[in-house]
Amino acid sequence: MTDHTPVRRTELSTRDPDVARTAIAEACGEHRPHFRGGRREFRFAMRIVQAGPLALYRAAHSMDAWVESGPYPDFMAAHVVRGRFRFVEGDDELLVPAGGVGRYPSRRSVLHWTDVIGTTVRLPMEQVARIAQRRVETPPRDFRFLGLAPVSPAMAHAWAHLSTFLTRMAATPDNGLDQPLVRASLTDLVATTALAVFPNTTMTAAYVPEPRRVAPSVVRRAQAYLEEHAAEPVTVAQVAAACGVGPRGLQAAFQRHLGYSPLTYLRQVRIARAHRDLAAADPATGETVAGIARRWGWTSPGRFAAAYRETYGSRPSETLRK
Repeated sequence: MTDHTPVRRTELSTRDPDVARTAIAEACGEHRPHFRGGRREFRFAMRIVQAGPLALYRAAHSMDAWVESGPYPDFMAAHVVRGRFRFVEGDDELLVPAGGVGRYPSRRSVLHWTDVIGTTVRLPMEQVARIAQRRVETPPRDFRFLGLAPVSPAMAHAWAHLSTFLTRMAATPDNGLDQPLVRASLTDLVATTALAVFPNTTMTAAYVPEPRRVAPSVVRRAQAYLEEHAAEPVTVAQVAAACGVGPRGLQAAFQRHLGYSPLTYLRQVRIARAHRDLAAADPATGETVAGIARRWGWTSPGRFAAAYRETYGSRPSETLRK
C-alpha cells in the first residue's frame, strides 16, 4: 500500500527543564528523565520529522540527565554530535562519545547523557525485519538485534554518515519526503544500513540453499508487475509473491535471463517514466527537474541527472526545455 500520510514536523525550544522533560517523555516513551545542573543555564531544543514509518529526532540538551526507559519496540539508533550517551541494558553497557553511534536497548534499561547534541533515527522493527527476511528467508518474528554497538568502526562511520545525510535532508525545504517513492527508498536505506551496522540474527543465520530455477515466463510476469506498479513503493518480496516464487529465486532468475536484478529493472522503468514526464512538462507551470526526479524516487537531483545522462545522453534540463 502506498503511504500518502503527510510529513509531520514538530519543533520546540525552551529554557524550562519541566517543559523539556514533558517533551522528551512524549517523544520517546512514558518516562520522565531526571536532570542534574543549574536551571539558569539550561537550554533545550528538539526537532522531530515523521515521514510515514521513518522518524528523525534532533535534540540539544545542556544538562546532565539519566532516565529508566524502554523497552523500545522500534529500532532506534543515536548519533552523538556533542557530549556523550551511556546505555546500560542488564550486563551490557555502551558509552557513546561525540562522533559515535549506538543502538537503543530493546529491553528496559538506563540511559545517561551529558550536555548532548544528537540525532536519533527511529523505524518500526517490522520494517527492519522485512528487509532482513529478504536476506535469509526466515520469518520476521525470528529476527532480532544482538548488541548495542556497531560491528566495526567503519560501520559506525557509515551510520554517522547516514544520520548526517538524513538530518540535512530533513532541514531542507521541498526535500521530497512527501513523495511515496522517496519515503520508501529512505525507509529501505535506513533498514538495510541498520542490518549492516548493528549485530543481528541475519549475521548468524545458517547456510541457505540455492534457490530453485525459475522459468523465463515468470521473469516476464515480474517485469509486467513492475511496470504496472512503478509509481508505488515495490519490494522484491512483493513481486515474487505476485509471481508465485521466492525472492531469492526471482533475483537469481533475473540475473540469469537478463543480467541484472528486479530493482535495476524497476529503476530503468522509473527513469523512462521520468523522461516521459520531462518531455511532456511545461516549465511555465512550475514543473522542475528536481520535482519530477522526486516523483520517481530520486532523492538526489545530481544522481538523477547522472543516471539520466547515462541513459539518454543529455541533461534532464535539456529535455524539460524542449
